[in-house]
Amino acid sequence: TRNLCALSDPASNTTVVSPAKGGSWTIPGWHRLLFVSDDGESVVVVYKGLNLVPVNVTLKEPVFLFYNRASLMRTVTLGDLYQSTSELRRTVSHYAWFDSVDLNKSNQLVVQLVNGKKVAFGARSGLAQPLIPDNT
Repeated sequence: TRNLCALSDPASNTTVVSPAKGGSWTIPGWHRLLFVSDDGESVVVVYKGLNLVPVNVTLKEPVFLFYNRASLMRTVTLGDLYQSTSELRRTVSHYAWFDSVDLNKSNQLVVQLVNGKKVAFGARSGLAQPLIPDNT
């Protein structure tokens, strides 16, 4: 059971994570979508445009930021997920780059990419990991 609060405030342009065990910590920026690990020690920030990127995007575009407490541990770019922007799915005005994203019971960020691949990253480190199914 999670007992924590994450407040992302556009006025102060900060996000404060307050685990029940105490020791609040802050990361820079207001974030539309973020995932907080069960223990409140890690946060994954999702790209500001969610699953849509501009058509002139490059593979250098950061799409996930992994924080452990207030420290940025890793930045995942489109290039870490795709070899070419031609793999992205065109919408009317943008490219879609993921179909779903969630934090599983093993504190892995699980991303279903538009090319059909499913990838997992450890929430604490941001490193790619083999997917641990929730039913184990």
